[in-house]
Amino acid sequence: MDERLRITKIKREAYHNMKQAHFHDMHEVYYLISGERNFTINDRVFRIGKGDLVIIPAGELHRTTYFGNNAHERVAIMFHDSDIEDIYSSFGKEYVTEVMNHFFIHIPEGRRAYVEELMNRMLYEAEGIDELSDYMKKIYFHELIIFVIRCYKNKSKVNELDVANEIIQRAAKYIYENSDKTLGLTEVADKFGMSSSYFSKKFKAVTGFGFKEYLIGVRIKEASNMLLTTDKSITEIAISCGFNDSNYFGDAFRRIKGVSPHKYRRNNGIV
Repeated sequence: MDERLRITKIKREAYHNMKQAHFHDMHEVYYLISGERNFTINDRVFRIGKGDLVIIPAGELHRTTYFGNNAHERVAIMFHDSDIEDIYSSFGKEYVTEVMNHFFIHIPEGRRAYVEELMNRMLYEAEGIDELSDYMKKIYFHELIIFVIRCYKNKSKVNELDVANEIIQRAAKYIYENSDKTLGLTEVADKFGMSSSYFSKKFKAVTGFGFKEYLIGVRIKEASNMLLTTDKSITEIAISCGFNDSNYFGDAFRRIKGVSPHKYRRNNGIV
């Protein structure tokens, strides 16, 4: 079976959180069948519900956390650029990338059964029914992506967070854009008019990240990119991404990516 295009369907109990924020070298489609979730991608925070679909481009820092006290069920599809080459050719890679970078698509209620049926057919073919299963799975996936493009053209969106939580989103954006600088919890909390203890709790509740966890995650994301696209030394990259200690950088990188910065570069990002 072709493992490049992978699909899973999972139902989780209330209060489930993704254990660790992460980013990976595959794109991801995340569709919420039921329940509600807070979703953070880079510096954007959204609340999604039943019928909302999220596209997470490769390399983007993300995490989901619970909202409310209900269980949720989701489908996740992992794919590479090579899985949608035909769609790039038909619509233009720049336009398809624009759709993917939009992140959030709200599926109209009357079309959710159609979307979920496509996903169920993919799940069926993922069992390896016969030698044609890989082809059928890919055809259903292409149909799904084309439908998502149609929804994007119609500007179907999920709702932004409420006004109170927009402050936290602004704070996340500030941290994201200034992660190469020396940033402390107290400094950022003061900037947004909160005590450090209240800001810490509120930031965690809204984004799913602890302050330090988010800051380090953003720095590692940038460092990963620099390791693959520049000739700078690992020490130079560590400093330019906001790490004062290259040993600490190495430990943090291994904790998040599972390999050392040197091995990550040597393997061209494959972990």
